Amino acid sequence: MWIKILAYTITFIISAGISALGIMLAYQQYQQNKKPIFTTLLYQQIFLFSFLFYGVWGNISLRMVIADLNISDALCAKLAVFIPIIGIPFMVVSWFMLLKFANNCNGRRLTKTFIFSFFPTFVVLAFALVFLIQKEYIQVPENADLFVVRILVLLNLVVYMFFLMPFFIKTKDVGLLKETGLNKNRVLIIFGGTLLYSGVMFFFNRFGYISTCIALVVLFASNLVLPAIIRFQNQTTPENGNMDFQSFCNFYEISKREAEIIQEICSGKSNKAIADKLFITLQTVKDHNHRIFTKTGVKSRVQLANLVREKTGEN
Repeated sequence: MWIKILAYTITFIISAGISALGIMLAYQQYQQNKKPIFTTLLYQQIFLFSFLFYGVWGNISLRMVIADLNISDALCAKLAVFIPIIGIPFMVVSWFMLLKFANNCNGRRLTKTFIFSFFPTFVVLAFALVFLIQKEYIQVPENADLFVVRILVLLNLVVYMFFLMPFFIKTKDVGLLKETGLNKNRVLIIFGGTLLYSGVMFFFNRFGYISTCIALVVLFASNLVLPAIIRFQNQTTPENGNMDFQSFCNFYEISKREAEIIQEICSGKSNKAIADKLFITLQTVKDHNHRIFTKTGVKSRVQLANLVREKTGEN
C-alpha cells in the first residue's frame, strides 16, 4: 500500500513539473513575441493541463478516498464517469484553442459556423452520455475508468487529426508559420506523440498502478511536445534586433530581387519609383510585393518596413 502511494506521489510531482514547464514555455513565447497566436497557445496549455489535473488526479484521489468506504460498485463506476465529465469544458476549450492555433499558424481563421457549433456539440454529447448512463441505456462496465479514458482518447485523436489538416493545405501566411517554427514534419512529430500516449492510455491499467503511473508520465510529457518544439525553434532563431538584413532575407526565403525591392520600400520609394530605378515594369514590382507580403506575413508596405526594423534593428 505504501509503495503504491509513493509511486502515485512521485508521478504527481513529475506531472506537476511537466505541467508547469508546458505553461511556462508557452508564456515565454507570449512574452517574447506579444502576438495573438502565442496567446492562443498559452490558453491551450493552461486549459489542457487544468483538465489533466482535475480529470486524472481528481479521479485518482476520489478512488483513494472511497476505497475504505462502504460504497457499491455501481456507484463507484458512475462516479468514475461523472468526475471527468464535469471537467470536460476545460478539455473542450483546450481542443478549440489547439484548432484555432493550427489554423492561425497557416493564416486562416475558424469560421463562425464552426465556432458556434463546436461548443454546443460537445455539451450535447456530454449531457447525452450522462443521460444514457443515468437511465442505464448504457451499461458502465466494471472497469469504468478505462471506459471513460478510451472515449476521451478517441475524441482527442479526432481533434488532432483536424489539427494536422491546416499544415497540409496551402498556407496563406508563411510568415506566421515561420514565427512558430512549425512545419509538416514537426506537426507529424506532435501527432506521433499523441498516438503514443493514446496507445498507452488505452491499456493504462494493464499492470496495475505501475503501468498507470508510467502511462500518466507519458501522457503529460507528450503534451509538452508542442510548446517545446516552438521554444526550441525560436531559440535557434536570432532575436529581434539581432539579425542583419541578409539573415532576415534568409529566414524569410527572400530572393535577391525581392531583397532589393524591400530595401527600396524601406527607404520610402513608391512602386513607380522602384520600377524606374530597377528597370522593371510596375506590374513586376507589384508581383514581387505580393510574394514578399506572403513570405513575411505582412499586409502592407508600412508593416513590412516595421518588420524589417523590428528584426534587424535598422532605422
